[in-house]
Amino acid sequence: MKLKNQLNLLATLITAIPLACIVFVCINYYLRTQKNMLLTGYEQVTKLDSSNMTDQDYKIFKRNVQLLPKTVETALIDNFTGLVITSSIKELPTNSLVSQWELYMIMGSNSDKYFYQFTTLRTSTLDSIMITRVPRKKGAPSRNQILINTLYILLSIIVTVCIIIIVRLSITINKSINEIDNKTKAIASGDLSKTIEFNKKKSNEITSISESLEKMRASLAEAQNQKAKFIMGISHDLRTPVAVIKGYTEAISDGVITGQEDINNAMTLITEKSNQLEDMIDTLISFTKMNSVEIRESMKTQSITEFIEEIINEEKTTGGVFKRNIITEIDFEKEVLVPFDKMLTRRMFENLFNNALRYTNDGDTITLKSYIENNSVIYQIKDTGIGIEEKDLKNIFNMFYRGTNSRREEGMGIGLSVVQNIIETHGWNINVESKKNEGTTFTITIPY
Repeated sequence: MKLKNQLNLLATLITAIPLACIVFVCINYYLRTQKNMLLTGYEQVTKLDSSNMTDQDYKIFKRNVQLLPKTVETALIDNFTGLVITSSIKELPTNSLVSQWELYMIMGSNSDKYFYQFTTLRTSTLDSIMITRVPRKKGAPSRNQILINTLYILLSIIVTVCIIIIVRLSITINKSINEIDNKTKAIASGDLSKTIEFNKKKSNEITSISESLEKMRASLAEAQNQKAKFIMGISHDLRTPVAVIKGYTEAISDGVITGQEDINNAMTLITEKSNQLEDMIDTLISFTKMNSVEIRESMKTQSITEFIEEIINEEKTTGGVFKRNIITEIDFEKEVLVPFDKMLTRRMFENLFNNALRYTNDGDTITLKSYIENNSVIYQIKDTGIGIEEKDLKNIFNMFYRGTNSRREEGMGIGLSVVQNIIETHGWNINVESKKNEGTTFTITIPY
């Protein structure tokens, strides 16, 4: 159950219990009023029995009342003074005074034992009320008493069920909140080693939060791992060109290299290593920028088809210089506008093309193909080079990963990671197919 629904149910139950008690008290009060404690049809009987009697009739009536069977108990009470004129009801002794409230309390306390009936008697000198009661049959409670007992049972069941549900909901909510609290504290303290467990069968806000926390923990753990690899990779890959530059400059300064030709060769090598170092730093800066939302905010809606045509023409010229056989296939039936960052997208295409150049030989073929299909612009770059081993395919987009066939080449293993980050930043998709010694095909899908 959703946490929101649990809280709503908890609030409803907390409100329902006192309301149920109030309703029960009102019903109980109503059933215990004088009207409902009397014999059935007492109002009609009162109207019929109310009459003006002579004093002589009244004396005869009083004497006859005293002769009634013991099972029929009566009391004659003056309406004005509350004086008990005559009574066989033990709670109402003769010549005592009784108020309406006391009379009500007496009847209320004995309503489960007796049936009551009121009769009004009037003479020229007296206005009185006669109370008659007869015992109920043993084991046969009144209709009102049965109803009251039923209400007691129902109220007890409702209150018990509500309390059980409230306790269980409180325990569940408290447990869930404590779990979230402990999980967030563990993440905040930097402990990313423990997997956050959650019940996939349950679907509520706590499960959703736990799932999101686990994804965040895994992402942070991966980022921490990447950070460590990043530092190690930087330390290793930047050390080589720096060492070469430092070595040759010291050699020239110390006079170890003295010939002009040797100095020129050393300076050329220093320049090459400086350019290589600059490229590495640019790549690292680009990779860092990939994690910034500023890239998405800076995207401009422009023609991706025109841009791809421009890139393919540039790559065709570059491939000819490197003695590669470049085949281009462009089939755009219309111009497509999508938001993208031109600089980063150019870097992505150049990276893929440079890889194709690096892992092919003179005379090999590189096919650049682009077309529109299923509301997407497709770009493919296919080469007939050394290919990628199957075991390396799933890891080629990981930062600092270098496949078996690429280890003979210089580089830090960041290029394809940058490509994937650019693709993901734009919301595009990239797929790779390759076979060793047969070549590689990268396919980029740009939806619009």
